[in-house]
Amino acid sequence: MRRNSWLCLSIALTFVLAAPACEKDSKEKAQADAPESKAKQGQKAKQKDKEDQAADDEEEEAEQPAHSSSIPGTENQLLWDQDVPEVSFEITNPKDGQVLESGDSVEVTFNVEQYRIGRQIGQHIHFIPDNQPYIAHYANDEPLVLEDLEPGTHTIRAFPARHYHLSLKEGDVFETITFHVEEKSKDFGFNPDEPYITYSRPKGTYSAAAGKELLLDYYVSNTELGDDTKVVYSVDGEKVGEATEWKPVLLPPMKPGEHKVNLKLVDGEGNVIKNGGYNNTTRTITVKEE
Repeated sequence: MRRNSWLCLSIALTFVLAAPACEKDSKEKAQADAPESKAKQGQKAKQKDKEDQAADDEEEEAEQPAHSSSIPGTENQLLWDQDVPEVSFEITNPKDGQVLESGDSVEVTFNVEQYRIGRQIGQHIHFIPDNQPYIAHYANDEPLVLEDLEPGTHTIRAFPARHYHLSLKEGDVFETITFHVEEKSKDFGFNPDEPYITYSRPKGTYSAAAGKELLLDYYVSNTELGDDTKVVYSVDGEKVGEATEWKPVLLPPMKPGEHKVNLKLVDGEGNVIKNGGYNNTTRTITVKEE
């Protein structure tokens, strides 16, 4: 009987001593299984955006990326690639007109239907904050994170793009939103209801081979091109051409070095149509030596 009592006591002590360890293991497992905090998710999204942009810059320099970013050789192929009416796109955050408390880290979420995006296939979304060069975003399930936005009014324009960066133009695929950090800007001159163009390509650095045929691509909003409204494009201060029809353009070959590409929306007399500076945009690009 005494032996049995000692055995029971020994078993009881074992359970008592093991309980804290079990509880610790359970807590660690629960922490491991718990969803990531918003802060951690945001950090991951920021890092992913930086990696994607770095990869995108490398892709522009490469002659033969994995998914092939070469431009189709015919105008008909370009026109076919940009017209996919079943695709739809919208920005879900921030909301148009929203006032944000801080611009330190702004998560831009979106929804795209009937269009696959991803690094492997090359298709993606072009996000253009405040008329700056676009940011190529490849992750469908992660937000784009904009950091260190100044107080005041900001815009985001966005649309789906092909693997060689041609924008889709048919259907409900383009969106412009205006939002504010802390307060509205008093001197903000852009009106999204007036005619404007959105410069997309070219941008960044290109190989010597890619520089022989660069894609000039843009988006036209709130107007139709014709004799009274035209798009004029120039390279290094010299007019290259004008468009009275909205379609992509293949620029003449560019020599190695730095070049300035300018895009304007003008009226029938050649005057820039005023809209907050958005209708006269210049990008500096570089063509590398062979």
